[in-house]
Amino acid sequence: MTGRTDRPFPLLAGLIGWPVAQSKSQKIHEFWLKRLGIDGHYVRLPVRPGEVARAFRGMVALGFTGVQATMPHKRACYDLVDHHTPAARALGAVNTVIVEDDGTLTGENTDLPGFVEPLAGLNLAGERVTVLGAGGAAAAVIAGLVSLGARDIAVVNRTAEGTARLLGDLADTLAPCRVEALGWDQAQAAADASALVANASSLGMEGFPPLPLRVDSLRGDAIVYDIITHPHDTPLLRAAAARGLRTHDGLEMLVGQAREAFRRFYGAQPPKDGDAELRGLLMQ
Repeated sequence: MTGRTDRPFPLLAGLIGWPVAQSKSQKIHEFWLKRLGIDGHYVRLPVRPGEVARAFRGMVALGFTGVQATMPHKRACYDLVDHHTPAARALGAVNTVIVEDDGTLTGENTDLPGFVEPLAGLNLAGERVTVLGAGGAAAAVIAGLVSLGARDIAVVNRTAEGTARLLGDLADTLAPCRVEALGWDQAQAAADASALVANASSLGMEGFPPLPLRVDSLRGDAIVYDIITHPHDTPLLRAAAARGLRTHDGLEMLVGQAREAFRRFYGAQPPKDGDAELRGLLMQ
């Protein structure tokens, strides 16, 4: 059996969010735990907004190695941890909290490598890209696109205040870029001129309003990336695929960002040889 030896078994980790029932993260981590023969568990923890600090105290007392965070807790986690990794500090958001041996909490962000993983080898130098949304996940999406060479970025969001806060958090990352902050009334024109369109908003998620974006006028070589996981085959992605456009879904990012979190929680590298089986499990 592999895994961490500095904590008593079983090793415990989980996901905090509100809601959290729809999350597929538990399936990913439990799949890897079983495949590697590690005595551990990963649980979904519904934590109400405003209750993250209390949840952290309980997490430490119960011996958790850490938790991941989904909406709406990423910014709260950033404010509540004791330390930040360079990635978390650069993005101004935390999606993974590690409980250190001394009981302090370190905030990490694994969304950026998770977003970029399926785009490996893509060069966006000289291209325009459009990002829909301005929450914690959007920060990782934007930073990931910059790492791929994008320097002309349109950020579409409902409120100018939310966009301003996001761009402020990313000021250093965006220093070499031309960035436009747009409202939804300008989203279609921005997307139509872009080599890549990424949806980092909640629009199109089950239980949320639909995403007001058409694919019929997008560039013929455009890439459409929707990071929503519930459902993974969003109306945006179905329409883009029907047009023959290259698409990436939230399951790809979800698995990618889970790899580093798993390594930190359980002290083992998750294998990639079962990725096809894992994706089939997540699509059920």
